[in-house]
Amino acid sequence: MSRTLVWLGDMLKLQEPSLRAIWVAAILLGLVGFFATRFRRWLVLPALALVAIMTWTQLGQLLDPQLGPAIMQETGQWYVAQAGAAIALAVILCVLGLAPKRAV
Repeated sequence: MSRTLVWLGDMLKLQEPSLRAIWVAAILLGLVGFFATRFRRWLVLPALALVAIMTWTQLGQLLDPQLGPAIMQETGQWYVAQAGAAIALAVILCVLGLAPKRAV
């Protein structure tokens, strides 16, 4: 799920991860965080740290003042919105694991 270099004639282009890869990673990390947090409540911190690391490694270049606007122009605002929604879902799933268990 990392960036790949693509050869385009006389130049190399850094390709951003696909939306499918971002959504799959976010859902997997969110579900792992949810079940880990249900198992032990303190595991929410490492789960959220993993989500933060995934976010920074995959989307950190969007914050760069030189690369960010170019990436957003190339991929579009829809890409940025979808990536943000996927990250929000991962965080929400991790935090939902903190909800108290119902008594049967």
